[in-house]
Amino acid sequence: MQKAQRLLDLAAFLLRAAEPVSWREIQEQFAEDYGGSGEAAIRKFERDKAELLELGIPVQYVAGDEDRGAGYLIDKDEFYLPDLKLPPEDLALLYLAGSAALASGAFPYSRDLAHAMNKLSFAARAPGAAEAAARVTLSLSGDGGQPPAAPAGLLEELSRAVGAKKRVHLRYAGAERRARTERDVDPYGLFQRGGAWFLTGWCHLRKDVRTFHLARIEACLVNPAAPRTPDFTPRTDLPLAEVAARETWEFTVHAPLRCRVRLEPATSPEVRASFGPRARFTEEDGATVVELSATNSEGLVRHVLSLGDRAELLAPRQLRARAREILTGLARRLS
Repeated sequence: MQKAQRLLDLAAFLLRAAEPVSWREIQEQFAEDYGGSGEAAIRKFERDKAELLELGIPVQYVAGDEDRGAGYLIDKDEFYLPDLKLPPEDLALLYLAGSAALASGAFPYSRDLAHAMNKLSFAARAPGAAEAAARVTLSLSGDGGQPPAAPAGLLEELSRAVGAKKRVHLRYAGAERRARTERDVDPYGLFQRGGAWFLTGWCHLRKDVRTFHLARIEACLVNPAAPRTPDFTPRTDLPLAEVAARETWEFTVHAPLRCRVRLEPATSPEVRASFGPRARFTEEDGATVVELSATNSEGLVRHVLSLGDRAELLAPRQLRARAREILTGLARRLS
């Protein structure tokens, strides 16, 4: 029997079993491949188990007890995705998004993503999914825009450090202070936002949690000492999803500043929403005033300037001066 067919049949055989399957039962079912009592059959079976694990199919051996016998099984909770209860269009969109991430060649968890997509593909074969995939593909291919390529080597290195809980030494070019610093960081996790990758972790230089733009990391060295021993214990009170949802001006760079931004009348809901869920809105003289706290003033200044003449920084004074400096430099270059 060819290997691919044998692996498929072995996985199907174990998934159908209601109880752990003994080695004798496996030998009887696959007499041509695992028959006999020699070590060669056992080694062949162990290689097949390893290949199934690479495909995201975990074959486990469980010891027997008074309720069931010993044997091999596939943990269905680990193998099957829960019922996502998504319509065909959403399943197709998930599959296409995963395909795009794999095709970029820069996704740090490509192996895990490939396993998830193998499982998702079964659901994506539901009636109507193929037609939905075609519609989603057409809608995604309209503008042809591509996010900036992520630094694949750095992503892979940092993802391994995150998984192994190993400290990293970074040479980082700051955005606001415009100075290069050497930092030791305990990497908690990676996330992508707006086409850019970010690292979140405990910065030993600042003695606080910091978020780093990967494009500003000029050098990275993972602690080579005791590679199998973790260097730190991740914090459980700081979910990565919460960090990833922060606005740019909420990244910690300096002490909080109370800021006010004036929006022209008839501002669209999209512009209001761009200031995030923690902003406070009031009406003054027919205009909308946004009040918020910024710990990364450069991020807020650049966001307000991106809105053009629909927005004006009212306070604090130093942010107005910074906005004027950026606009003056832009006008100088254009002239």
